[in-house]
Amino acid sequence: MDKQKKIKVRGSGCYDLSDNSFSFKAFNEAPPSKQNVQTCAGGGKSWVTVGSDPSRMISLKCKQSSPDQYSELVTQFNKLTKDLKPSKPVKMPDRLRVVCEDGLQCWLNESKAELTFSGTVSISKHTRDWQAEVLRQVQLVVRRLPASDRFNKVINSIKNGGQKK
Repeated sequence: MDKQKKIKVRGSGCYDLSDNSFSFKAFNEAPPSKQNVQTCAGGGKSWVTVGSDPSRMISLKCKQSSPDQYSELVTQFNKLTKDLKPSKPVKMPDRLRVVCEDGLQCWLNESKAELTFSGTVSISKHTRDWQAEVLRQVQLVVRRLPASDRFNKVINSIKNGGQKK
């Protein structure tokens, strides 16, 4: 048995009251509703709508089974918006953060092979032992970084000559 497949067709229908008949006239091609369509690896898409007030649209996509969904979506977003320049600096994204505890945060930028540290020490809380608190945070970085798979991947890539400047 041959199954018939339903397809949607653009067109216009006309109902004639004089003889109770209906006619349909299909359009061969409709004007595009999207301009400047860009795609990126992973399934993300960016486009500009057509009309009196055009809008920039972005669609991001990642698999539910992905181990780091946020990272994949941010990567797609960055690729699709690389032509946009922010008017003020954007804070470091959490996806790059490899350490975040006890007043200390470290961000790893894989593409630049850079590590950024940010530590907060309350002088009023640690009036006498502020130096010990700074040393504790530095030791925390040294202990936590080797446990980060992302950090180890970048270090191994540099050792193997993958990130040469």
